[in-house]
Amino acid sequence: MFEWMGRIAKTQVHVSPKKFWVIMMFSVFLMVGAMAFVWPNVKMVKMAYEYQSLAQEKRRLLKENNLLMVERESLKSLDRILFLAEKYTDLQPPEKGQVLTVFLK
Repeated sequence: MFEWMGRIAKTQVHVSPKKFWVIMMFSVFLMVGAMAFVWPNVKMVKMAYEYQSLAQEKRRLLKENNLLMVERESLKSLDRILFLAEKYTDLQPPEKGQVLTVFLK
């Protein structure tokens, strides 16, 4: 599988095959160790970007929630309900004889 590496090691580098494989294994372990050291930092940066986007979305949703609560309160306003009742259903305020007060003990 790695015969071409062995040929290069014999012809150009002038090391024995045993030393060549020791160097190759050391290099592989060194690279794996470097990846194990760097990978958590890469993961942390990715999570920081994701956190920023989620925080921005949270701010946007809170702003929208506040606007919707203001709109809901304006729609529930008694003045608006009275205006709509008089305009669309022809309801009028009660006259003095139509109101009956009940006292409970």
